[in-house]
Amino acid sequence: MVNSDDTWVFLSTDGAVARDSGYAATGGVARDRDGNWIVGCNQFLGVCSPFEAEVWAILDGILILLNKGYKRITIMTDNLVVAQILTAMNLEDSGITVLRRTLRTNIQNGSGGLSIYQEIKTW
Repeated sequence: MVNSDDTWVFLSTDGAVARDSGYAATGGVARDRDGNWIVGCNQFLGVCSPFEAEVWAILDGILILLNKGYKRITIMTDNLVVAQILTAMNLEDSGITVLRRTLRTNIQNGSGGLSIYQEIKTW
């Protein structure tokens, strides 16, 4: 599937870590501007921090969408810290590998095609 460069998609992701074991999993769903489902994904990560799980979810979603030909991705996350760090894109000095990889992926595919919003969830 090849998509035009002006096709924006919305990627909603989340990561979760079990308190007792520390095992983490991620998931996400991508939708077009009309809300139609494009693709969903999930992954077991093993033991990692909640922050790393959130960033892995975003990176996995970006890579899947890039592979499908989408170049413009709006990321929706419920994690303020992740949104702030990825929006600043000042990750070169970060000791966290997944952050550096997310930055490189964005730069290699054109930094104009990524926007990040914090999605506030109320329960």
